[in-house]
Amino acid sequence: MTGADLQKSMPFSFASPEDLVRLERALERAWAIVEARHGHDPLKAPGERERLAYIVATLWRQGEQEDVPAKAAEQFQTTAPLLPPLRTPNDEPSP
Repeated sequence: MTGADLQKSMPFSFASPEDLVRLERALERAWAIVEARHGHDPLKAPGERERLAYIVATLWRQGEQEDVPAKAAEQFQTTAPLLPPLRTPNDEPSP
């Protein structure tokens, strides 16, 4: 998702061009935290990245600007259903 796409999307439609750059970085960092914590690709769950974008935008609009990625990832984790890790081709199917 590019900066222009983010500005057009609902969560970041309020942002100035300067804030948009910061929001995009915060979203990317938060997404990296989510991926590292879960050990899987959350992109496999439809809408999860967008949900994280809404969390980042909400924190930003509430005046949060310090450590937004960590706070957003924490809120994402506490409000998300747990997703199983990705299976690899060597994994055996579970019964």
